[in-house]
Amino acid sequence: MKPQLIRNAELRTPGRRVGGDSEKVRQDLLDAARKLFLSYEFRAVSVRQIAQEAEVTPAMVNYYFGGKRGLYVAMVEQVLESFQTLIPDNNRAASSAVDGFVIRYMEFLAENPWWPNFIIREVLFGEEAFRQTVAEKFGKTFAGVLMQAIEGEKLAGNYRSDLSTELTGWSLMGMMIFPFLTRPLARQVFGGDLDSESVQKLIRHTCDLFKSGVEQKELME
Repeated sequence: MKPQLIRNAELRTPGRRVGGDSEKVRQDLLDAARKLFLSYEFRAVSVRQIAQEAEVTPAMVNYYFGGKRGLYVAMVEQVLESFQTLIPDNNRAASSAVDGFVIRYMEFLAENPWWPNFIIREVLFGEEAFRQTVAEKFGKTFAGVLMQAIEGEKLAGNYRSDLSTELTGWSLMGMMIFPFLTRPLARQVFGGDLDSESVQKLIRHTCDLFKSGVEQKELME
């Protein structure tokens, strides 16, 4: 009986959690994946590394996500969905739905400086399967909300009716993302860094600059 008791105890070491910890194990795996995929491309990260970072057995990756690819997709989806849930409150509080979107997304970028570089690396230089996956998730969450907000401003008569909703959204995405993507360069060229105060100034500047190009002329006079 003693050997059997020892084997059972070994199964319950920190490397393999059981029972009511299932949601925590799942989240720990997502957190570990985010940390590792931030620093390394998909192919360079192993299931064993992820499991070790999360302090679980490698089998847990397959159990919860069906493998490394499934974990990767779930990680990207969680980040995008966590941002999307924050949009409505900001839109209600802002005079413009687009302003509310810009404010929240740029604050999100300031709080998660790894995200722009991750997107560039995976979308532009990653494998085709991942590019399609990220683009699909991105379109259903981030891009979908932004396009809807721009179209709403056009229908309300606040934006020029001749604007292409898609191209306008694309231009605005560049205005929001590029400053965070080039932070090291900005320090050398312009001086300073994006602390909390300068981030808010940048957000206001982005909103004002964008609106000066898209608003109806009579609204600007």
